Amino acid sequence: MRLPHIATKVRSTPATIWVASSLIALVNRLIYTLTIACIPDLLQRVLHEPRSSNGVITAAFGVGGLVAGCSIGYISDRTQNRLVPQLVAAALYVVAGVVFFYAKHFHQIVAFRLILGAASSIADTMLFTTVADVYPANLLGFKMAVLFVFDNIGNMLGPLLGGKAYEKMGVGGIAIIAMGLGVAEFLLILLFVRNSLDIRQTLVRNAASSLSTSASDLRVIESTITSRRPSTSDHPSEKVGATTCNSCVSISSTGSTPSDSDASNLPTSKPEVISSASGAHSSLQIVRLLLQLPVVGPTVSIFVGTGMQSVIETVFPLRLYDKFGDSPGDIGIAFMIVGGILILAMPAVGYINDSVISRHGERMRYYTIAVGVLMMLVSLSVTAVAGSYPVLIFGYALFSITSMLVIVPAQSAFGDYINSTGSHAMAQCYSLAWIAEGMANISLPPIASGLYAIIGFLRMLMSMSTVLCTICAISVLAFPLHCYWRARREE
Repeated sequence: MRLPHIATKVRSTPATIWVASSLIALVNRLIYTLTIACIPDLLQRVLHEPRSSNGVITAAFGVGGLVAGCSIGYISDRTQNRLVPQLVAAALYVVAGVVFFYAKHFHQIVAFRLILGAASSIADTMLFTTVADVYPANLLGFKMAVLFVFDNIGNMLGPLLGGKAYEKMGVGGIAIIAMGLGVAEFLLILLFVRNSLDIRQTLVRNAASSLSTSASDLRVIESTITSRRPSTSDHPSEKVGATTCNSCVSISSTGSTPSDSDASNLPTSKPEVISSASGAHSSLQIVRLLLQLPVVGPTVSIFVGTGMQSVIETVFPLRLYDKFGDSPGDIGIAFMIVGGILILAMPAVGYINDSVISRHGERMRYYTIAVGVLMMLVSLSVTAVAGSYPVLIFGYALFSITSMLVIVPAQSAFGDYINSTGSHAMAQCYSLAWIAEGMANISLPPIASGLYAIIGFLRMLMSMSTVLCTICAISVLAFPLHCYWRARREE
């Protein structure tokens, strides 16, 4: 079936990719957070599982994400297709909903979380990859921040919606919502999303044509001026005017023109800061990416940032349940409050990131991440020592904002690096983010829930946050410090 011209035009714009990715981020987070508020009640009261099982449930999500993340980036880059993986992710959400609908035992809930993890891994990898495909470095910070705004709208509404649905309809209510959202995402992708690599090629081709036309026009102007210029040997008094005219032509041909500006905003433009240190080429694979110093810091940052989010999502409901006796619905309201605060702060996070990069270059992303890590440690300390409900909510909200100061520039740094090297491994690079998140979900929540049962909330959170934030700060500063010392040696 041939689409109308207006529909084809809409599907072929970067803005459509960005909007669709934002809506997909909303659906992904909604489906993921539907079960957060009801997990303590479902596992402890209904199934009589020990508290350590809460960490196992979170880890199952990470296992599914890790398996999918290890393969989907390679497959997408190899086939040069972003669309099919997105449709697969939406279909897996429907499958996960069906499994949860019939879940009566612990192993069925684990299976649900495995499938959910795989779907989220594929969807998140693709939505970040598609935006990085069609937008340049100086715009990525704000674009990524808006993706996280929609992600956090889901984070705000999911626990509340899931908690209320669980209280009214039980597990079946949550499963029906998950299936409906999966179908909606599938239709959204099918109707409005086009392969982002096709759009990228069109942008590059149009920009190259514009640059060629501008250069041709300049040559015509210069030849016209030259042919009409009087001989300076015959008219010595006009030598100064001729020299001035030559200078004007020279400035015009090297200055900033609209076409030059457009070209600098292409996703294929190469940031000089990173390209000088990369030395990579288009055959980069996911294992080789891990060996690149500009990629190591952001990958560790994603591990720590998303890992501590998973830790909080695991132990925060337990803390509310144990200390304040909150029901699933009340826990959902707490998440809604935190999500609302984060949504208001996210545009500012993206704007600050883009402003810093526009003024100081892509390398500043690494310093921004380091500052965010320090602030995240402070916020986790506030959460750990909180003795009252308002302080606990304040600490969690502060952590949510500061973790975005780590995750947003880290996600943008992946796009910077791939665009700077001219590699075709964009999806593989972004799959590293989900591999890091999957490994964090597998390892950190079980450790956190185990420590919570043994040494309590305060010491568990303080010890884990101190160790992880220290490792993250060292990793992310390694690249700019390496560049600094190399420059000093070359002087």
